[in-house]
Amino acid sequence: MIRHGASGQLLVPRKPALPVSWVRSTPLKIIDAVAIDSENYRKGVFDPAESARWKFELGFNVEHFSLAVKAYERLRGLKEVLEDYLRETHKRGLRVFVYLNVHWADVSQLKAHPDWFQVDYSGKVIDDVYGRGLMPCVNSPGWRESSYSLMEEVAELGPDGIFLDGPVFHVRGCYCRWCKGAFEERYRIEPPRKGELADPRHPQLVGFQKESLASYMRGAYEVVKRVNPEVAVYMNGQPPGPAWATGRDNEILSRYQDLVGAEGGFEYYNLFETPVFKPGLTAKLLEAQAPEKPRVVFIAANHRPWCREVLTPAELLNRCAQALANGAFYWIGITWWSGKLAEAVRRANSWVDAAGDLLVGTRDASSVAIYWSQSTCDYYGGEVPVSDFTGETKRVARDYLKSVYGAYEMLLRLGIPFKLATSPRQLDGVEVLIVPNAAYLSDEETEGLGDFVEKGGVLVASFETGLYGPEGLRGNFALADLFGADYVRSHYYGTYENYMTAWGEWYPATARLLEVKPSTAEPLGYYSVNTGGWYQPVELSSMPSLLRNAYGKGLVFYFTGNFFKTYHAYRFSSYLNLLRRVLGERCRSPVELEGSSSYVEAELRAKGGKLLLHLVNHTSALSRPMLELVPVHLKVRVKGGYRVESIVGRAAKVEARSGATELELTLGDYALFALEA
Repeated sequence: MIRHGASGQLLVPRKPALPVSWVRSTPLKIIDAVAIDSENYRKGVFDPAESARWKFELGFNVEHFSLAVKAYERLRGLKEVLEDYLRETHKRGLRVFVYLNVHWADVSQLKAHPDWFQVDYSGKVIDDVYGRGLMPCVNSPGWRESSYSLMEEVAELGPDGIFLDGPVFHVRGCYCRWCKGAFEERYRIEPPRKGELADPRHPQLVGFQKESLASYMRGAYEVVKRVNPEVAVYMNGQPPGPAWATGRDNEILSRYQDLVGAEGGFEYYNLFETPVFKPGLTAKLLEAQAPEKPRVVFIAANHRPWCREVLTPAELLNRCAQALANGAFYWIGITWWSGKLAEAVRRANSWVDAAGDLLVGTRDASSVAIYWSQSTCDYYGGEVPVSDFTGETKRVARDYLKSVYGAYEMLLRLGIPFKLATSPRQLDGVEVLIVPNAAYLSDEETEGLGDFVEKGGVLVASFETGLYGPEGLRGNFALADLFGADYVRSHYYGTYENYMTAWGEWYPATARLLEVKPSTAEPLGYYSVNTGGWYQPVELSSMPSLLRNAYGKGLVFYFTGNFFKTYHAYRFSSYLNLLRRVLGERCRSPVELEGSSSYVEAELRAKGGKLLLHLVNHTSALSRPMLELVPVHLKVRVKGGYRVESIVGRAAKVEARSGATELELTLGDYALFALEA
């Protein structure tokens, strides 16, 4: 049984199992055409041979397959078709995951199974899932056993794998008698209202729901493996954001999956509200959470939630390129077929074919990392992005995600390859660690970050990093010794015309800042006195804006304001220059890009003795979805001497110069080069 402490932190008893052999060794190109196959079956025109041929000719080698989009009404139809369908797919080398929906049920099922479904805080059954529908509860013994029985039945049909769409907890649930009873028995208190992060009982609710899903997935995994150990199992995991909303903890759940995936390429409504780099961010986070498992970024080939509005080719290719560049494979969900998708899909699949095994089992070779704090997301505050499971964006006052987005985009625009880390235990080989407002740090994390700097690492932190812990607001920073300063009070400057300085240069002030008292740190600049308006006299205060502190063999830079969140809000170009200056104090990126006002992502991965340089072009017209990607003439300088092999794309010129390898090329959408010393 999985246990957790009083704070809700999960304590897991065993290491994850290795994934099944075919999953470990296959460069995955996954299609999901469940909506199309299901509709054809309903009309009586589903042809197993034609369906398999179409997917294979598009270049896919794996698929999610079902004849029912929702619930299990047509399992009998699946049984009738699957044997013939598997024969058609397997002779083409197409692997099949049977798709099972374990997060939605029709409201008609409530009468027959009144205790299977999730309940809100008031005691009302939640019946508005997808507008009208129910969400099963993993703690309901009846539903749990029924779903396990279904998985066993499907596994016996001989698929290559089973994919579970869900389960999740509803953002308002669950308070059914099974959940309430188990929670109250464990904690001897009533469960709090979900989403009220200030309630001291909320961490227990988060931990309880994470434990409940992990327990369910462990049971599901074991049920399938008893039938056939070579049937792969995985689920729809948690994309970057607060896990309290759904209860999914990828790190724990990965132990009961052969591969992991999340909806990093599902983007909704106004796409300008979603970072263009969401697929890459998802891939990086999945690698940090489940480094030993193959990883998949789920990409919807439509503008969510409109299933018949297909993505532009540029948008689809950009999302696929980000997944590959960051150590993941892609899944493309096609809900409505359009001929304009065909060329883009075939092009993306051709990249994987060209690279082949070079994409399998790679590791991130970056020496720069961003620290991802799931605890800050769950306990301090983070916007819950819209998804099929949440139905809407849940906005919060304290939004940690915006700080991560800011740091992430700044490194992309500076052309610096980087990874994500979720624990100080993942910092081997990291020279520079950026900690964007990781407000909630445990004692273990505090000690680990201190060790990192003491041994020579460079730490760049901002705002309320380490100001919160398991008991809430601390009296001082957990990292006060590293910062070389003590917390005094918080200030809100708003959006008035205020400034801060660093190294004698002026920059727009952050909206929020902390007043600190330096002990061993050197102030590199100061905030102006709050003008309270515009066009007012500007004079500097005594409140530092940026501190530099030597600690052991390492160095710490601490922005006292919400620097990275402010960049995300306004994209001040001067902030990019300031971060470049900070990073240049101790490190030089192994990759340098030269291009005219381009937005190109550079990622470094390694396999065996080869270094893999991925280049992703984000340069487009001012439109989301992207209408087209603007080709960029680019010079790339990689530290060290290498023989260069063009895998995807081609360098017009390669030469060795001054201890580096220089490539010159025109980048359209994506390029991959293998470098060998």
